[in-house]
Amino acid sequence: MKLFLRFAPLLFLFTIPPESFAAPGYGMAGCGLGSIVMGNRGGQVSAATTNGSFTSQGFGITSGTSNCLTDDMMAAVNAQEKFVVDNLKILSKEMAQGQGETLDNFAYTFGCSKSSLPEFSVQMQSSYQEIFSSPGAMAILSEVRHQIKSNTALKSSCTKTI
Repeated sequence: MKLFLRFAPLLFLFTIPPESFAAPGYGMAGCGLGSIVMGNRGGQVSAATTNGSFTSQGFGITSGTSNCLTDDMMAAVNAQEKFVVDNLKILSKEMAQGQGETLDNFAYTFGCSKSSLPEFSVQMQSSYQEIFSSPGAMAILSEVRHQIKSNTALKSSCTKTI
């Protein structure tokens, strides 16, 4: 019985799906050097081994490096996801129009400055077809992040993109 009680917490961990430990965009091995080397679709066993061998995952989590998100960035990601899900219909309309209060508030979830709102609106309107080419709120959010990163002005003024 003592042996069971000693290992019960470990048994509990094996009942949780590995995806619940992974941050968005990471493979099941999570962040760390392994996620950089292998990517999120690469060999996750190799990624986990790399993370464990070099202790890069623990360092990455505490320092916010190696594809690991800080608490502030994780909060921003959660806010962006919730915003897209809650406002998808109006957000789609305002992106097509290239203006709107909801679109401006969406820009703020990416840490965009007030002065960059016109550029954000133009970029979202001109990229509307790409943004809404795949179904689902997370696919839309992923494409919005890609559009921000591909725009030099937005990349420097929107500080909360991963």
